[in-house]
Amino acid sequence: MTAVAAPEVRLAALWRLLSLGFTPPTAETVAEVEVLAEGLLEIESSPEIEEVIAATRGASVEELATQFHELFGGTVRVSPYEGSYELDPVRQGRQMSDVAAFYRAFGAEPNGPGAERPDFVGCELEFLSFLELRRLTAVEAGEDVELLDEIAASFLADHAGRWLPTFFAEVGQAAEHSSFYRTVATLGAQAIHDELARRALEPAPLPQRQSRSSVESDSFECGATTSH
Repeated sequence: MTAVAAPEVRLAALWRLLSLGFTPPTAETVAEVEVLAEGLLEIESSPEIEEVIAATRGASVEELATQFHELFGGTVRVSPYEGSYELDPVRQGRQMSDVAAFYRAFGAEPNGPGAERPDFVGCELEFLSFLELRRLTAVEAGEDVELLDEIAASFLADHAGRWLPTFFAEVGQAAEHSSFYRTVATLGAQAIHDELARRALEPAPLPQRQSRSSVESDSFECGATTSH
């Protein structure tokens, strides 16, 4: 790993970890979260990463699945969809279409295994990871990365950076009985704060979502899951 590549590797791994952390847990996803966290610790010391590793090892996949459902399924405590934080129903549809357009522009077609809406938290975080990997490839090939940087900044300013701070804060408050989701939310809040500050972005925040009993299902599958 070169010194130039290190920031892209770290950020890609961090977004990937967060994406998996907010995806319905399986033995494979939980194992990858732990591997990614251990790899991030090799790059730099981080109490938040250490807490994620401890929380991953402290709960079974079955326990995490139950906690995930309690937070994001059934009677939803925290909505994992960007559209749920937009009060205008017309803008909700536009947001989803715009997010899907970002994915399609990079060949991330809606054929992932998650069967999730494009504005699902895991999809948006995975797309951020994908953009960092694309940037890493471009840097190593000596190619211009200005367009990639502009697209990442636009996605953060128009989408991820507008609602993820609120989402992470809500998860942190609601996950009082889940050290895993609480610590992953803390890590996510720090990550999005640092990235917005690094890029000097100040997106207009979306508010806390209106109370609702469930999140509508959607047949659009997460395109970002097949980006790597």
